[in-house]
Amino acid sequence: MNDEQEPELDLVLKRAGITLPPGRRRGMLATYRDLQAMLPVLRGPRTAAAEPAGTYVIDTITRERTS
Repeated sequence: MNDEQEPELDLVLKRAGITLPPGRRRGMLATYRDLQAMLPVLRGPRTAAAEPAGTYVIDTITRERTS
């Protein structure tokens, strides 16, 4: 496909109700293609080590000390 044609991008923009300003299509197209290339990494399986810790100390998020 040439630099200005990407039917899937057109469909995504239409569904989202987005009209690109003049001169922005080439940049949006490059970004869209880069994101499509990264999707396998973003959607791939993750180990437990990739999860956030999800812990906190109550004293650090309240104004009053609990002890």
